[in-house]
Amino acid sequence: MIVKMRQETFEALADGAIEVACVDPIIKAYKDILTRGGDFKSGLFKELSRGQQALFVFRAYYNHALKSVADFYWWSAYFIAQPERWAGLKNGLHFFGDHAALHVLESMEKILHQRNHAMCLENFKVSFNDLNNDPELMTSITPLYDDLCQTSLKTHQIIGSFIRNNPHDFVHIEMD
Repeated sequence: MIVKMRQETFEALADGAIEVACVDPIIKAYKDILTRGGDFKSGLFKELSRGQQALFVFRAYYNHALKSVADFYWWSAYFIAQPERWAGLKNGLHFFGDHAALHVLESMEKILHQRNHAMCLENFKVSFNDLNNDPELMTSITPLYDDLCQTSLKTHQIIGSFIRNNPHDFVHIEMD
């Protein structure tokens, strides 16, 4: 699933905007497939380039996790409870070369493992209110959320640069 784009549009888009332009059609297809009861992972996902896969998993996490510290906590725990999805997120950041964001996620993983958080969805009992009820957890998670927010600008730059340097993996440039 390659996005069609005019050259001048491709060159004019800011880093975050080029991510969105490249991933929104995939997110739409993902939602359509799930609505129909299909299997995105064994279907369309396997047809995506490695860069598209990394971008999709990153944006699926990022679009939710950076809204608030509670969202960061819940979505991280949710991804960790799905080891393949969590590994995909970390592998995607590694693929793009974003070691700072990867370090934040690994720190979050360590904290949640130390606190015996669920490692599968069957035992998943994480709530957005957990941080309000556990000051120690809030104290350990908040700095990581702040770090991820600070590194996100660099993350967008890294991914934007990757897309620009590898357009064939993401877009089909339409000629005038």
